Amino acid sequence: MTREHAGGRVLVVVSSAVGEDDRKADGGSDTDRRPGADRSDDEDTFYRGGGDTKSETGANPVGSGGRTDATGPSTDRPDSTGSPNADGGEEDGYDADCDCNPKEVIAELDRRLPADVVSRCSATAVEYVEELGPTLDCVVILGADPPLIRELAADKSIPTVVYDPPVVSVVDGALTDEDHGELIERVRGEVWSDRSKSELHEANARLTALSHYAEDITACETIEAVLDRTIEAAVEALAFDHSIVFLTEGDRLVPRASVLPEPEASPSNIEDGIAGRTLAAGESEIVDDMQTDPDAIPEHDGLHAVLSVPIGTQGVIQMASKECGAFDERDKEFVEILAGYTREALERIEREVTLRTERDRLHAFFGDLPVPAIYVKCHDGVVQIEEVNCAYASQFGEPETGKSLLNAVQSDTEFEQYQTALRTGDVTTDTVERSVEDGAPQTFSLSVIPVSPPGVNECSYGIYVGADGEIPMLGP
Repeated sequence: MTREHAGGRVLVVVSSAVGEDDRKADGGSDTDRRPGADRSDDEDTFYRGGGDTKSETGANPVGSGGRTDATGPSTDRPDSTGSPNADGGEEDGYDADCDCNPKEVIAELDRRLPADVVSRCSATAVEYVEELGPTLDCVVILGADPPLIRELAADKSIPTVVYDPPVVSVVDGALTDEDHGELIERVRGEVWSDRSKSELHEANARLTALSHYAEDITACETIEAVLDRTIEAAVEALAFDHSIVFLTEGDRLVPRASVLPEPEASPSNIEDGIAGRTLAAGESEIVDDMQTDPDAIPEHDGLHAVLSVPIGTQGVIQMASKECGAFDERDKEFVEILAGYTREALERIEREVTLRTERDRLHAFFGDLPVPAIYVKCHDGVVQIEEVNCAYASQFGEPETGKSLLNAVQSDTEFEQYQTALRTGDVTTDTVERSVEDGAPQTFSLSVIPVSPPGVNECSYGIYVGADGEIPMLGP
């Protein structure tokens, strides 16, 4: 979903140097902070390219106005058109028509950069950076003001660009610039670099948050719990505002969980709407505006963009936004991961329901069998007696449940047959000798049938049939 990045904002600081230049142009004092004006030795070092700045291409360092040595600045500095300054300009190396026009620069940045441009004066800029630094892609300082530059560039994580026409400088370089083009490209590069880092950080954060829900979703015991956790993951981990899950019920798609504005979504034919189209295609899709989609069933006028992802054949999960074109391929990938967790959980619950139904039917059949039958489970490597039917109790006596099967079998061969069936998962059949209640030994055909009810790894039924194949009659 297209949202505000961790960056996405450029701060333009109008330094006191530029402000004083503006006042000078209006007839104010000609004392300013530009190179050559009354400045400290520390400032003089900065302007000559010392401190944290140096020439990147051999061009003039920040504010140097050309070559500067102990005798003062040279007069061969290029003017704003690139020609030598031969008109006897000021000794500080600046031409009047090279003064930085803050409004012009800010307007150009705002027009040409993929970010919000915010301007502050030097008096409030430091506090602004301290409070909102993490939201900034770049800081642009208009005018060379070494103390301000050092203070704002203290946080090395925020790229800082200094613009003191015709020079653009960053921490490690300076280039001439005549039409703000180099400034724009410098800042644009910093913005996109920060954006890339922010997007990677955001992607990793979303994956980490989503992974926390994976185990919860796949471990849910009911469909309702799975869907509730899925919606929670969409809102909390992926930061989507609106989400809905449809499940197939016969020939209908039924909304089972959602975070949507009023009214609630309605069931629809399994082939209708964007959800029906997604389910039929078995592929995810991004709809920039469902209000104009011919297949859409828009029940909310305020929702536009839709991200629709199939949950296997069980249903569809959708994200919705009030904005058009709000989703991208990255959003689709995240929702597909979430849908995978949901599909896995729903399939597991479906299998368990099927197995539980079969187990219940088998258990009912087990109780009604007219031949001896025993139900055993393997706990921590020990095969234990869980239950016997009436025929078993009548023929062999009723063993104590929860005890080892060794307490019920009458030979090592009989016990080994159970272990083989549990170990291999295959039905085993053999003959065994058993003493019945009256003490007379009889031969039985023993079939051990492994089964796997939900939550149990190893269990089986043992069925004893008389060697003659006849089923003994119980009771009078």
